[in-house]
Amino acid sequence: MDGLQNLSLKQSSSILPVNVFSRAAIAADLSWVPDMAALEGPPVTAESFVQAYLADPSTWHWSTDMLNDPREIVLRRVLAIIAQARLPDHQLALGQLGAGPLEDLMSDALLDDLRAWMPFTAEMRYALGNVRMNVEPPALQHRLKAMLLYR
Repeated sequence: MDGLQNLSLKQSSSILPVNVFSRAAIAADLSWVPDMAALEGPPVTAESFVQAYLADPSTWHWSTDMLNDPREIVLRRVLAIIAQARLPDHQLALGQLGAGPLEDLMSDALLDDLRAWMPFTAEMRYALGNVRMNVEPPALQHRLKAMLLYR
């Protein structure tokens, strides 16, 4: 192997993987936007989906249901919604995201994915504050608590 190939291999192995749950990655890859054609509805853009969810989360609850889509898609949707939510206007939507999909996803893997969002906004803290943690292992409870306190 020549020096240039060796250097290229060293550089590519030292590059950190992109967090697919970061704000930038979610904005760049819109595969999380619901496919309304499959549901015989008009197509939605990322912006129109998020605004519709924030305006009426009960109508769009199915879009963050873990039974319909893979974990990665649901988490990207949830994060895209939280990124545009504003308190106090969107308390209902944020509470629903916390008590629904974030609670269903709660794990060390979720907290690993959420590190890209630290320090958490008030909206993220509110959503995570609606996750029922009394059924989770103490180590996970302490880890989430520490992440919520980080500013």
